[in-house]
Amino acid sequence: MAFIRKIKKKNAVYLAEVESYRENGKVKQKVLRYIGKEVNGEVVRKIATSDIEVETVKQYLDYKTLHDLAGQLEMTELFGDASKYILLLVYTQIIARKSLYKLPEHIENTVLKELLSIDKLADKHLYEALDKLEEMDFSVIEQRLFKKLSAGKQEKTALVLDITDTYFSGSQAEWKSRKGKDGKYGKLIQIALAVTKEEGFPILHNVYEGNVSDIKIFQDMITSVRLQDFDVIVLDRGMISYESLNDLTMLGQKVITGLRLNRKLKAEYLDRIDRNDIFNPANLVPLKNTKVFIKSFQFKDGTLIVVYNPSIEISKRMGAINKDKFDIKKAKYYGYSLIYHTTDMLDENVVREYYEKDIVEKAFKELKSSINLHPVRKYLLTRVKAHIKICYLAYVLLSSLQYKLKPRNISAVYALEKLQPAYKVELKSNKEHFKWSKIVTLTNEQKTILKLLGCSV
Repeated sequence: MAFIRKIKKKNAVYLAEVESYRENGKVKQKVLRYIGKEVNGEVVRKIATSDIEVETVKQYLDYKTLHDLAGQLEMTELFGDASKYILLLVYTQIIARKSLYKLPEHIENTVLKELLSIDKLADKHLYEALDKLEEMDFSVIEQRLFKKLSAGKQEKTALVLDITDTYFSGSQAEWKSRKGKDGKYGKLIQIALAVTKEEGFPILHNVYEGNVSDIKIFQDMITSVRLQDFDVIVLDRGMISYESLNDLTMLGQKVITGLRLNRKLKAEYLDRIDRNDIFNPANLVPLKNTKVFIKSFQFKDGTLIVVYNPSIEISKRMGAINKDKFDIKKAKYYGYSLIYHTTDMLDENVVREYYEKDIVEKAFKELKSSINLHPVRKYLLTRVKAHIKICYLAYVLLSSLQYKLKPRNISAVYALEKLQPAYKVELKSNKEHFKWSKIVTLTNEQKTILKLLGCSV
């Protein structure tokens, strides 16, 4: 009977298939074939190159890395029986961005089935997963994910809240089409997103009908207890009303927000300002891309900061002149804007906090470009909302990825692009009746990215 024997030669251990036989009354062994070497306790088979056949080549390391990150955030435990399909939708929303009916075909060329323990996949499984996701209490999911994202970082100094809109296809919406922020007309859904100011970690999101005003959306959002966990809320000027300011005061919530210029504010504050008084070095506040001048007044329960930007004034004056629409009364207010705050911060720091709050804009940019939120091509309103949740979960992963890569100034999208060529190759030997897999040799840059992310091959 044949068996495997280890044969030591110098510093190497070889594996051979041997067979015992008797000769002259003695038991001897005959080597039938050499199998390979033993390295670190594992068998390295000896197979002729001419006998190796590539069975499949599958997209591997980018998906594997996202799955590892989801595990680090305990995302794999949040969705019960629907987890594997929901996570598949999240991962492919970042990397593949294909229609649901095309995903079953796409994943055959990836390791997703193996990673997620999926035997068979049909598009009905994915639609059912969207329906289950929409039935879940997503606020609990948001809370758990934010707790994992922000563990040990204590981002409580400020959060930024903003609103974007996206078009969708479907007949369920009873509201009328309107012009979106890009100037086009269509049926819109509005998404309010709150993120931390430093790292852009998502805290929560809400979805609203296309015709609800930004002011009403914010009035609804400030009732969230989770927003009250932060010291300061930073808002765009289109989201605030005097009623909301009173509500924030009653809640004891500090705020930094822009205010719209109206006739009353112009008369009571801007008309009191001498241009020579504000436009001097003592009032200068340097920002990232420009320089502004400020003057503050007591207003309601906080401080009103008048901000003058000479570059904007010149631009608006020249624009009006070129269009032959110059109006000396309107030109008086060119270059001015207003910021209101109820914090204990210095006015110049408040101005920087407000004008350098581009983190939420970057978040929306990721949602609409890298994650492909816009437009939503679903026809049932419940599935539109579920799709937005998938995009939110995808942004959770991207923000975690971005945070971990921050020390080397590598973007999340760039990292995934660099990991994508690391395929998993399935090989076989017809002669030896043996199959095995091999990961394409990693570059030094790929190894660096994996180390930063705490992920493995």
